[in-house]
Amino acid sequence: MSKEQTKWITTSVVVVLCLLGGFWIARDIVGSVGKRNPGRGTATPARPNNQFDTPNPASKAVPDHASRKAPELLELLLSAPNERIVRFSNDADYKNFLRKLDGKRFRLLGRLDALRALRVGYDDLEDLESLLDGGDAMGNYLVAIPVELPQVDAQPGAAGFGRATLEWLGITGDNSSWGEGVRVAMLDTGVGEHAAFPEGIREIDLITGDGPSIALHGHGTAVAALLVGNDEISQGIAPSADLLSIRIGDDTGSSNSFLLAEGIVRAVDEGAQVINISMGSYGDSSLVRDAVAYANEHQVVIVAAAGNEGLDAPAYPAGYEGVIAVGAVDSSGQHLDFSNTGEDLDLSAPGYEIETAWLDDERTSFSGTSAAAPIVTGTIAATMSEYGGLPAFNATALVIENLNAAGAPGEDPQFGEGIIDVGRVMSSETPGIYDLALASNWYEPPGESDVIGSLLITIENRGTEPMNGQAVEVTIGTDVFPMSVSRLQPGATQVLTLPINKPIGTESILISSVLNLSDSQDSKPSNNSLGGRIVLISEPPSDPTVANPDGSGLPEAQ
Repeated sequence: MSKEQTKWITTSVVVVLCLLGGFWIARDIVGSVGKRNPGRGTATPARPNNQFDTPNPASKAVPDHASRKAPELLELLLSAPNERIVRFSNDADYKNFLRKLDGKRFRLLGRLDALRALRVGYDDLEDLESLLDGGDAMGNYLVAIPVELPQVDAQPGAAGFGRATLEWLGITGDNSSWGEGVRVAMLDTGVGEHAAFPEGIREIDLITGDGPSIALHGHGTAVAALLVGNDEISQGIAPSADLLSIRIGDDTGSSNSFLLAEGIVRAVDEGAQVINISMGSYGDSSLVRDAVAYANEHQVVIVAAAGNEGLDAPAYPAGYEGVIAVGAVDSSGQHLDFSNTGEDLDLSAPGYEIETAWLDDERTSFSGTSAAAPIVTGTIAATMSEYGGLPAFNATALVIENLNAAGAPGEDPQFGEGIIDVGRVMSSETPGIYDLALASNWYEPPGESDVIGSLLITIENRGTEPMNGQAVEVTIGTDVFPMSVSRLQPGATQVLTLPINKPIGTESILISSVLNLSDSQDSKPSNNSLGGRIVLISEPPSDPTVANPDGSGLPEAQ
């Protein structure tokens, strides 16, 4: 992260949190909803409920602090007030502190024995620190689903998915049995009743405890439907998975690092094989990091939303090693401007205007990386079941091996290693599939010593059979360049490079690439052409991958 961005983020946190002191109790964007008709079992016409997965408050991630070091400003801003997480390196100190805490003027709000961690409320921090002997006290960072703040908008022209998400992912047959025998844990705001859900969803509520019930927030219901929903509105990726809902978010979608860590540990102990987390924070918690390590040690895969602030690093826990960080694309396969980027991003999935379930048999149009994450989680669960009980880590590797290349050649900070393609994953061991695709047209601006930039054309073999050399016709403006692709093995890519002999500052230029296949066996001709406009500037635009110009007739690769 650059110094300029760090300074901007830090300033933004102070301003946002001071001006929006009620942020953590703000209402989620619900809008109008369409309610299912109980008599017919179909959706009645209604205005769309645009549930945009809006940003968490952006900030610089801050380190945890030793128990006797005064908390810094950002830690105070990002932490729950009058609370500390107290941790110990050995059982003796942990138990001794618990004994000393009994009867004192403190509130024991939670304990996580597996990680020797306590959540303690206090009135005077110095009083709490006076009890510490061999322990560290650190901030309990705020974790949340996105709530009602000004949106980081998607770019103009972004295309939604509606009810076509499964088809876009390559799921054309009956997937109702996918996920059978796989336990998936979802850490969110709980699951409401909906006709889309199977009976018997097990729920663990870490919010209510022994107190009175707290109303649900609909975010968890929307996420759950993308995992296991099975009706005409809410079509999940793995409808037969054994879903374990662990509620860590209250009715406003608010949570904290301790509950997040507790939820991860509880999911592992309850036998979850894959964990979905569509929540985020910009507080770097060592407790959550250790909970992630606990899951990885038990061979449990964690998938998390990258966040929606348009920053160059994912939120936590997506930003941690050992977590699959998921960004969002629209139905044209384009990176969405709000989706966080960076070298820690692993892959991208649909995340714009996806129709899914809401509370009380209602429906919503869901956007954001919160929607993209469960699509990846569901795909991993489905891969596990459809490949004969494949372990979670092996299934994840298979999913990543069959991503569709996108953006700049190689791993790209906007797309990670590529865009998920469920159909390709499920057919990866099916012989006789021939599918050569134009994956990306990418403009590479000139370097400091260069006058012109380059067009990088990525061709990918998405089938299961080798494809012989083929002809490619590339048009830049009015100039046509015949090129050729060498023989490609399944999963292999080739990058063709063409200089763009246009001066920097040219407003835009029309380009197109077309595969002229001599072999008629290609199974998906729709991805054999790619076209659009690029802007010739000295710095890369927010998404240099070209989009279709109006009237071009050239479909975007998926």
